[in-house]
Amino acid sequence: MAGSSQKGSGPISDINVTPLVDIMLVLVIILMVTAEFTRYKTIPVNLPKVNAAAVKSEPHRLTVTIKKTGDLFIQDKPALNLDDVFDQVKAAKETYPDLAVILRAEGDHPYRKVLTVLDKIKAAGASKVGLAVDADKTY
Repeated sequence: MAGSSQKGSGPISDINVTPLVDIMLVLVIILMVTAEFTRYKTIPVNLPKVNAAAVKSEPHRLTVTIKKTGDLFIQDKPALNLDDVFDQVKAAKETYPDLAVILRAEGDHPYRKVLTVLDKIKAAGASKVGLAVDADKTY
């Protein structure tokens, strides 16, 4: 034997890994083939046809804007005061139960004014309220 000083009189202490590698390669190939079959095989079912737009509907959006001067706008139309904002948001909530309100405040507007308008929107029944911001490119 090559590299062996024994003449076959003792137990063989070397492990032959060739059959082990062959078996492992066969198992990997079987696994890959069965994975391809199970990937595409599903139980055939006749699903009902529906309009995809009806299933995935976005909530109706209402925009409330506070200008730097303190003027209020709803959907780019002037609002007279906070009660007008309350009334219009409440009417929109009754028409569209999934109403989402987007609050936009211009620049360095006082925090108290923004919270006052936000409280009126919440009191009108709007549970989905978001604050609009511009993306900062410095980060």
